[in-house]
Amino acid sequence: MMNIMRYRCFWLRALFLLPALLMLCVSCSDDSEAEPTLNIYVYAPDRPVVTRGEIIPTEEEAHIHNLQIWVFRSGDPSKMVASLTLKTESELQGLNQNKSASYSIALSDRSFAERPEPVDIYVLANVLDNNGTNYNESINSGAYIEKAVFNGGHFFNFLKHPAYQAVTTVPAGKGVPLSGVARAKSVIDRNNVLHVNDANVKLVRTVSKIRFVLSSLNDLDPVFIDGITLDRQMMYQKERFFLDGDHPAYWVEGTPFDQEVLLIKGDKVNPIVRNEDPTVYAYSSSLSDESYEALINEGVSKQELTEFGPVYLPESDKRLSGTIAFHIGSDSDTQTLYAPFSMATGNFHRNQTWLPYAYYIGSSKLEVNTVNVVDWEEVDPLPNHEVPNW
Repeated sequence: MMNIMRYRCFWLRALFLLPALLMLCVSCSDDSEAEPTLNIYVYAPDRPVVTRGEIIPTEEEAHIHNLQIWVFRSGDPSKMVASLTLKTESELQGLNQNKSASYSIALSDRSFAERPEPVDIYVLANVLDNNGTNYNESINSGAYIEKAVFNGGHFFNFLKHPAYQAVTTVPAGKGVPLSGVARAKSVIDRNNVLHVNDANVKLVRTVSKIRFVLSSLNDLDPVFIDGITLDRQMMYQKERFFLDGDHPAYWVEGTPFDQEVLLIKGDKVNPIVRNEDPTVYAYSSSLSDESYEALINEGVSKQELTEFGPVYLPESDKRLSGTIAFHIGSDSDTQTLYAPFSMATGNFHRNQTWLPYAYYIGSSKLEVNTVNVVDWEEVDPLPNHEVPNW
């Protein structure tokens, strides 16, 4: 009798345990069929990182409105491992608020989870909606993306326009185009979750900006700016998305076009600001680049300096030069005068800030000095080229 009772109790317990066992089995089955993912860490340009400058971007210069990530097997660019596109504010909230974010991307190549290999990671931001380029959004190979170029959109179309007037605004809701790349990075498995080892992808703005600042001495005739132009053969019509550490750090295509570029239309109605001593704002080697920009910002805020810009330009391997056209006095027949300006050293690489200051203290001549707020060497060190932030 006791044996019969034990037998019944066993099956009663088993009957009660059966749903739990079934749930466990389903859970196990779900885990085995779970979508394999790859974790990637991305950070924005104005995140506190090692940089030569403390240049503060405007809100629109800093904001990320859309983000695209592509991952390919390193050495076999025809095989995409994963991709991700984010377009909404909620999806990008963490990146915009914290200036960094980790993304877990479902693998399009499920076999990759079984045998992880080194990968190449490409990231673009703010290039959708024809803001940065007119490239084909359906990128499906690493070879294609390595050769992809900016050749249209808000920041590049001016190079195709007959007037060649440079961009002076960041389009609202679209931001500044950025890119980042990490090549040949190993993938490690941590508790069945794939992580790219030591691959923090740094986003870098693909354009640079120029701020023109001017002033004149008190009690002199008023000085009017007629226009500021960039010399011929300074700009290219195409710029690669991504830097390549194995090649020169600037990455442009074709030959520079033989046209002047109008940077600033000027203001023939309002003269540049006059102050007691314009030389106070001239660059001195005793100042750091950041201190000098702080001095200029203070002068602008105190209305002791007139600022034109900023002007946003694609990168170039040229040491930029141009001309400031101006006239003295308000008479209609006043002669137009010209003052040349040029970069002191280096080239106009992406993501830098250039600050020319011109002042008038008499003798019908503008004194011009220029400062690369983020300094550049004549020959960029490779492959460990440092790309600063602004």
